[in-house]
Amino acid sequence: MNTDFCFNLAMRKSSRLITQFYEERLKSVGLKVGQFSILRAVAFKKATTNKELQNILVLDQTTLTRNLKPLLRDEYLQTSSDPNDGRLKTISFTPNGKALYEQALPIWQKAQQDILSKLGEDKATQVHELADEFVKILNH
Repeated sequence: MNTDFCFNLAMRKSSRLITQFYEERLKSVGLKVGQFSILRAVAFKKATTNKELQNILVLDQTTLTRNLKPLLRDEYLQTSSDPNDGRLKTISFTPNGKALYEQALPIWQKAQQDILSKLGEDKATQVHELADEFVKILNH
């Protein structure tokens, strides 16, 4: 492999384009891709904490807060005291947040299908496996 090849540049370019691809579609429901990712994580967990979201999404606290803020402000998500540890705040859907997620989900699924059809099944699987591998070896 050419030693001039930069993994960072290659991944950042593709990441920016993938983000633009999804955001173009999600803008019809007023969501950024980072916000949708949070809603998707909350949908899977039902209720979660900031720390758990940071781990699931591999985000630093500042980025998570920036993406959470409008979802809390617009009352799509709510916080409450964790029943096991009052110092922790649990994040969960409001009824409006659940409705927004259900409205956004088919849009996201269509974007997924569009990328899959452009890449093909084999390459899509390879990209996903490589992305998972990067997370595994670099997330410490």
